[in-house]
This record gives sequence, structure tokens and C-alpha cells, in this order.
Amino acid sequence: MENEGTIIIPIIGYIIAVISPLIGLIYGAILFYMKKDTPLYRKHGRFIIYFAILVFVISFIIRFAIGGL
Repeated sequence: MENEGTIIIPIIGYIIAVISPLIGLIYGAILFYMKKDTPLYRKHGRFIIYFAILVFVISFIIRFAIGGL
């Protein structure tokens, strides 16, 4: 039970990834690579990285579709 972690840390990561995908990517990488002893953080760190990349691509497509690059 000592290495389970709390769910609030990944939730903050997802919120950061929505607001700023670059910072979310860094946050996810920190969770994934620095918190190797906590499986919850490792799993969500990987998902936050994927989510940040997805948000970045979607925002880029929307900006390109609107015509404001």
C-alpha cells in the first residue's frame, strides 16, 4: 500500500495537458520516468504523454482549419 500513490497527481497532469500540452508532456514524462516505484504514476504518466500529444495535434488542426497560423 505504501507505493500506490494518490489519484490527484495524475488528475492534475491531465488538467495541465489540456491547458498547455507542452507542460503536460513534461509533467507526464516526469511521472513516467521519475516515479518508477509507483505503478499508478507510471501508467498515468504514459497516458498523460499520449493525451498531451493528442491535444497538441487537435489544437494544431483546429488552428490550421480556421486559417490562423
